[in-house]
Amino acid sequence: MKRLLTIISIMVLGITLAACNSSDQTKEEIYNHLEEAVKKEKDFHEAQKDLVEVEKEESKLYEQMIEINMEEIDQVKDKAEKAKKLSQDRKEIMENEMESIKAGKEEFDEMVPLVEELESEEAKNQANEMVEVMENRYKSFAELHETYLSSIKSDQKLYDLLMDEELDKETLDEQVNEINQKYEEIATHQEEFNELTNEFNELKKQFYETIELDVQYEEESE
Repeated sequence: MKRLLTIISIMVLGITLAACNSSDQTKEEIYNHLEEAVKKEKDFHEAQKDLVEVEKEESKLYEQMIEINMEEIDQVKDKAEKAKKLSQDRKEIMENEMESIKAGKEEFDEMVPLVEELESEEAKNQANEMVEVMENRYKSFAELHETYLSSIKSDQKLYDLLMDEELDKETLDEQVNEINQKYEEIATHQEEFNELTNEFNELKKQFYETIELDVQYEEESE
């Protein structure tokens, strides 16, 4: 069975307003909403680290299970129970990530009505492009979230099967194939989400340059 480490790109962190070349309140309000959205996704970034560690531990248990002779069912059951508990931990982490993404999106939406107040057409166009990318980014994560939770159910079904002394190879292979297919779907959603996040980060930098905000970037490693 293929195992997947869910590494997801984040919105740029550590942006500070060094100075403002304009006293335009609208620009500063938009800036504040954009950076507050980043802060509200901070829990998402932290949860990523926890998720990767749990995935590694669960994957290790799976590899151990498939190497154990089925005659040693007690050992298999013990590891399957632990793996099932870890999969539940993953579910909880993923739910927390979704809440963080929602909070960031809600904050971002606060800046949308301000876009029309911008005087520069170039700035308006860039801001509207950011809005479109953010909408697509959120939809992409929602799809990733749904598929990931579905894959957890499939994983848990597999662990239940591995605890069945009557398990046959055909049934096992069918379940493994189902899980592999879901992991491929997750990888596709994950790649799309990362691309949209990177696109958003770049658009935001360009937008800040257009409205002449002097910002300092201290990007945090993923």
